[in-house]
Amino acid sequence: MEDQPIDSGVDIDAEQRKDSWMSSSRLLLAVLCLPVVFEASSCAAFEFLDDFHKPCRCQRDPFEERIETERHDFTQSATTVGRGIVQIESGYSYFFKETPEEKESAHTFPELLLRIGLSEDIEFRLRWNHAWVFKEEEPDRIGAEDLRFGFKLQLTRERCNSLLPTSALEIRGLAPTGADTFSTGTAQFSLDYIYQWTLVEGITLAGSTGFGTEGFGEFGLVPDLEENDYFNAYSQSAVLGFELGEKNTLYTEWFGIFSDGLEEEFSVSVLNAGIDHYFSNNFVFDIRMGFGLTEDSDDFFTGVGGGLRILSHSVGGGWGSGGAWGV
Repeated sequence: MEDQPIDSGVDIDAEQRKDSWMSSSRLLLAVLCLPVVFEASSCAAFEFLDDFHKPCRCQRDPFEERIETERHDFTQSATTVGRGIVQIESGYSYFFKETPEEKESAHTFPELLLRIGLSEDIEFRLRWNHAWVFKEEEPDRIGAEDLRFGFKLQLTRERCNSLLPTSALEIRGLAPTGADTFSTGTAQFSLDYIYQWTLVEGITLAGSTGFGTEGFGEFGLVPDLEENDYFNAYSQSAVLGFELGEKNTLYTEWFGIFSDGLEEEFSVSVLNAGIDHYFSNNFVFDIRMGFGLTEDSDDFFTGVGGGLRILSHSVGGGWGSGGAWGV
């Protein structure tokens, strides 16, 4: 008589995927910590650590710098907005993809990102978006995406005669508040380590290394998935920025997002470029476009948007030129 397998009631495949998810999480966290540890040994402390005891008068004036937004490219800014700053970023994007079986187009708006400077080197972030997806011979998908929130911590600032970059760590959370057609259905989190060097005057090199559960919850960047339990996504980017006079900057970027834990893994790879036009140091308009390099990527996307920086005296104290808001 043959032995019969014992049904323990445990989904072995799900458990294996979960174990892979946890192992990969620990591995990437260790990798992300390596450059951070290196930086810690190169300076007395991370920049954000002294925010808790540094007098306000000793903190940098954000208005001595030009506004820097995050919405135009995949690589986030390597700096925080600064104490007392309220920065609002918004825009619109169009995505298109065609396969032998179907065509798909999508629109996203308002791509709203609210950034609030809690201190010189710590900012709070809140992001919300809405999407419209139109695919041949399928019902339209329209609804809000999940709400994303997080904190950005300034780690280091670039110094002369040093390889140390300007860098920051962004810690994000995702709340499953979106429409069923777009929501991940569970809380998620992600990390992004961002770094930037000035190569020569007017030219910068930046990049980011990231980890996220459930594909970062990013609509338009990862493909639609039939099964998405216990998978991670890793990201890497590199971007060159060029100053085109006092009012314009140009950037060209590559980024990739790669899954781990799915039966059929995906690989997104994209080239994109864009231009920022500064109407003032506190108001910027951007336009961008990009092309996918892999089967899992969108064929084409484009977008426009901008950012506005203002000052809340209730948080910021004495920056600006008077009044309740400095614009």
